[in-house]
Formats: sequence, structure tokens, C-alpha cells
Amino acid sequence: MLRYNDRVWLNDERISSTGSIVCYSGESSWKKFNSEEPEHIRFVEIADCHSKVRIHQSDLESLQEYIDKIREMKKALERYIQRLEVEKN
Repeated sequence: MLRYNDRVWLNDERISSTGSIVCYSGESSWKKFNSEEPEHIRFVEIADCHSKVRIHQSDLESLQEYIDKIREMKKALERYIQRLEVEKN
């Protein structure tokens, strides 16, 4: 399984804030329950100076359900950006 690991700083380098987003899919450093195989994990982690949230694929979700969850998050962010653009103008 190929690993995907994308890390992006969200703030300009001149600002001391530590906003970031990490998107990861791959092996973890721990093993599956009752197995010697590494656990495969998928998550999106969004962080700022004081808080962090991780949206992950749970054992109860299919890959498609996880993709759908991330798409819904993307849609909500797009709506929020559009609203802020209206406020700005």
C-alpha cells in the first residue's frame, strides 16, 4: 500500500501562528489487533495555535463513506468561504 502524506502550513511565513493541515493515508506505527501487520490509517488533521481536530476513517466506515464525509466537510468550508467573501465586500 502506497503512503500519502501531505502537510501544508496555512499561515504566511511572516506570521507566528501555527495553522496547518495534514492529509494522511498509510501504515501506522502500531500493529493491527492480534496481528503482526501494521494498521492502515486515514485521516485529515487541521490544527491552529490552540486547537486540533482529526477526521479519520473509523473501523465502522467503508472507504466510500469516509470519502463522502470529507466531501461534506469540503462543501461546508466552501459555503463558509463564500459567506466570508460576501462579508468582505
